[in-house]
Amino acid sequence: MFEPGQKKLKLGRYPYTYVRTVVMKALLLQKEDYHKMLKMSFSEIAKFLQDTSYKKEISELATEHSGADLLELALNKNLSESFKKLMRISPDELGSVIREYAKRRDIEDIKTIIRGKFTKTDDKLVLNSITAAGTLSLKYLTELVKKDSIEEVLKGSKIMDFSLLSKGISYLKEKNNLAMIENELDRHYYDTLVEFSKRLPQDGTLFRNFLVEEVEILNILTLLRLKKSKIENASDFVITARGLISPAIANLAGAGDLDALTKALEQTHYKGVIEKGIEDFKNSRSLITLETELYRYLLKESALFLHQHPLSVDVILGYMLAKDIEIRNLRILIKGKQLGLDNDFIENQLVF
Repeated sequence: MFEPGQKKLKLGRYPYTYVRTVVMKALLLQKEDYHKMLKMSFSEIAKFLQDTSYKKEISELATEHSGADLLELALNKNLSESFKKLMRISPDELGSVIREYAKRRDIEDIKTIIRGKFTKTDDKLVLNSITAAGTLSLKYLTELVKKDSIEEVLKGSKIMDFSLLSKGISYLKEKNNLAMIENELDRHYYDTLVEFSKRLPQDGTLFRNFLVEEVEILNILTLLRLKKSKIENASDFVITARGLISPAIANLAGAGDLDALTKALEQTHYKGVIEKGIEDFKNSRSLITLETELYRYLLKESALFLHQHPLSVDVILGYMLAKDIEIRNLRILIKGKQLGLDNDFIENQLVF
């Protein structure tokens, strides 16, 4: 945690790192690439990706894997290599910012492992879903997968003190539900990142503002799912980011049901973002469009990192978020094709 007397980071100008990041950003898939893949078969998509930045990983893994397993592993390895590369080419202080941000991948990997334990999924399948794109090594995460229970995984994790997860463990035992544990993991990540952001110089303001918006959107998505599942005590799941989120978002937890929540959302500053999603929800009772519109909004906000401050840490953080979203898009596309879903349905879930 950041203490008042703790040293502020002095992030200078690192043209080499920023230029390399811009080059990596140029390799991200474009909207037209997704439109091309939507018209392709599963095997054609795999071949298409071999002509992109995923070529190296697909080629390396093709000797032992095939089909969806091959692509899933290639996506994970590519994400890991991309983030690790950023850490390698960055000076120490700049690298510390990247590592703090990348810890979100550690959180997602821990969630993947405990979900695997919860559903009694085969360890091999769980390992195939781990990215190891954060600060925890694949070897370390593999050892966690071998643990016998959710509690042992969390006790062995370097993510946070196990005592901070006591409420989530109790909720799991009482409700047979992982929601509170996952929420506490997210809460710890964002609280820690908010404290860390206080060490950033003035040009990190855009990042701090974006971080708050990201937490607000995460809260909205969480509350939508809680209300849809009719889970009580929704206020227990609100992440305040050290009190930085707006009261209007925090107060959404008090909505009586899903209809009341969607009505309350129309009174927030996200009204313009969610109009189509709210309309679709009223017609179909589906939250897919609403969730996708919120993710799309985040992607647009991340573009500000890439354009407003091209020679600052913001360009790196913007790239990392965009890369995360690209991996999410490809997983949706690949899974949709594998299941034979309608192209329009798949496209509506992609974030460009």
